[in-house]
Amino acid sequence: MAVSEESTDTSTLLETGQEPEILRVEDLHTSFFLPIGELQAVRGVSFSLQRGRSLGIVGESGSGKTVLARSIMRLNLGSNVETSGSAFFDGRDLLALPLREMRRLWGTELAMIFQDP
Repeated sequence: MAVSEESTDTSTLLETGQEPEILRVEDLHTSFFLPIGELQAVRGVSFSLQRGRSLGIVGESGSGKTVLARSIMRLNLGSNVETSGSAFFDGRDLLALPLREMRRLWGTELAMIFQDP
């Protein structure tokens, strides 16, 4: 899986009139604990996205793109999944929010369109 981004100082963004970041993911890890052992699906992913911009995450089938998106959205529900790191959306760490607050964001401020509904 590859995440392509350009590193830019935030103070420069504000001076040039570009929008501040809306999403910042830092050192995100997601593991599944299976009877055969731990499967590390996402390992140390970090990126940021400015408001009004697009970001493409590309990779081969099975490389972790969907698990990454589901981890940020906290849709990896289940007792055998562990996610660590941080995912700040509009200044709030999504991984630290109580599930009740996260549910309020789903469909109003955050949404995910699945390839196979």
